Amino acid sequence: MSNQPLGPPPGMTVLPTPKLPIPQLESLKFKANQIIESIYALQWTIDAGGRPDVMLAWPDILSKYNVLLSQTHNFSTGLVHPFPTSSATTSKTAPPNIFERIALHPNRAMADLQLDADVIPLLRNQQTTDVLRIENDTVRRLGEHMSTRGSLGVLGISPPPAPAGGFGAPKKPEYEDVLEECAGIRNAHDRRVERAVRAVDMLKEKFDWKQRVMVEVEEPEELEWDPRLGRVEETEDVEMSSGSEEDESEEEEVPNKEVAPATVNSDEDDEFNVEGALFNTSPTADFGVLSSST
Repeated sequence: MSNQPLGPPPGMTVLPTPKLPIPQLESLKFKANQIIESIYALQWTIDAGGRPDVMLAWPDILSKYNVLLSQTHNFSTGLVHPFPTSSATTSKTAPPNIFERIALHPNRAMADLQLDADVIPLLRNQQTTDVLRIENDTVRRLGEHMSTRGSLGVLGISPPPAPAGGFGAPKKPEYEDVLEECAGIRNAHDRRVERAVRAVDMLKEKFDWKQRVMVEVEEPEELEWDPRLGRVEETEDVEMSSGSEEDESEEEEVPNKEVAPATVNSDEDDEFNVEGALFNTSPTADFGVLSSST
């Protein structure tokens, strides 16, 4: 490949328009639109359709992320290898990438204002504008919670809070102060992450998680457990089974012995007579039977 100058030849004011690889560029545009749609789908899944009190299942989020990862990989492959490579070709040197020598530039001289008006709409589409707007909103919200107020405080748009004593005007922050505060926020976040990771590692060392996971746990359906009733049915089953076991044990102890009905009746009559004697307080009750016999 010869090193040819990228600029126009001397004496020419209009640059020739080269032939662009339209099919490859259209393929990249289609893949880029797929990535943008997948990002919006993943954001909608994480936000649960605008409901902050709901968290969708983790497999749904993971599937959306895997789709986005696959599409990004295809887009990267399309940039590196715009043409499909066949195994039959045994060339030692790889063909040059057609995208490396493509540049967006005017073919004639123009003023800066005209250049901005013509080129910027080609560089920024609607999705990029949304990304810039969201980024600016995020930076603005972050600056509102900072003591230096971020770049807004440096530019004087949002002055920092007054000193605690209430005397004197607040010091106008500089970019070094904003960078120092951002570094402090980042270090504090890293320390929290480190503590969380260390806590998880300590739990891993304390418990044998593999052994606990391998234990087979019966499902509630197998235990016949109703979450609405708690464990009432289970306790009733235990009481009924214990009662039946006691009856079976009594039958096994006296298998051939029959209870005399007279004995049972006599026991009931004695109990009835004792209760009647307790409740009958009349002084002539003891002589009622004698008078009737005479």
